[in-house]
Amino acid sequence: MLAALIRLSGSMIEGLIRMVVNRNVTLTPDMMDSILWNVQAGCSLAEISLIALVFYLSLKKLRRYKGLVDEDDYAQMGRLQEEVFGKNISSLSADSIEQLLQMWAVILIGAECVYFCSSIVYRRFTTELMLLLFGGQQYTSFVSIYNLAHGFKYLEMLTAIVLGIVMTAIVLHDRYLKIAAAVITLVFLLAFGIFQMQTIQVSGRQIGIVWTSVIFHLTETFGLFILSVYLSKRYRGL
Repeated sequence: MLAALIRLSGSMIEGLIRMVVNRNVTLTPDMMDSILWNVQAGCSLAEISLIALVFYLSLKKLRRYKGLVDEDDYAQMGRLQEEVFGKNISSLSADSIEQLLQMWAVILIGAECVYFCSSIVYRRFTTELMLLLFGGQQYTSFVSIYNLAHGFKYLEMLTAIVLGIVMTAIVLHDRYLKIAAAVITLVFLLAFGIFQMQTIQVSGRQIGIVWTSVIFHLTETFGLFILSVYLSKRYRGL
C-alpha cells in the first residue's frame, strides 16, 4: 500500500511539473526536453529510494517481532492465532510473510530500476534516431540503434529468468542465488546502457557482437543448466 502511494505521489508531482513547465512546440518528444527529463529521472530515483526504505523497515520490524518468540513456540503461537482470527481469515507464518516481502521488494524495486535504466537507453535510442533522420550520420546512428534495440529485445525474457532465480533463492533462503541474479542483472544493464557493439573478422567477414545478445543467450542456456546442476546437488526433493 505504501509503495503504491509513493508511486502515485511521484506520478502526480511529475504531472504537475509538466503542466507548469512551458515547452515550445517542436518535432522532438517530451523526453528530449532536459528539464522534463531531469524531473522524471529525479522522481524515479526518489521513488526507488523511498520504496526500498519502506521494505527495509518492514523486514526489520518483522524480524524484530520474530525474535520475541522462540522458534520452538512458533507452531503453538500459530495455532493460537488461528483460534483468534477464526476460520474465515487465513493466518500466515512469519517466514511466509518475510518471503512475500522479499518477493515484492524485488519486483517493485527491481522493476523500477530496470524501468529507470531502460528509460535512459530509450532516450539515447530516440536521440540516435533523430540523428539518423536529420543529422546525416546514417551509418554511426544505425549501428548504435541496432545495438540498443537488441537490449529491448531480450529485456523481458531475461527479467523473467532473473525473477525466477530470485524467487527460488528467497524460497530456499539461498544467498548465492541472490548474488548470481544481481550479477546477471548488473552485467546485462551495463551491456544495455554502456557497451557498444564490437566487430571481429572471421574468415574475411565482419561479424558484429551485441553484448546484450551474448549475455542473454548464455543465461538461458548455460546459465539455466548450471542452475539446475547446482539445485540438484545442493538440495534434495521428496
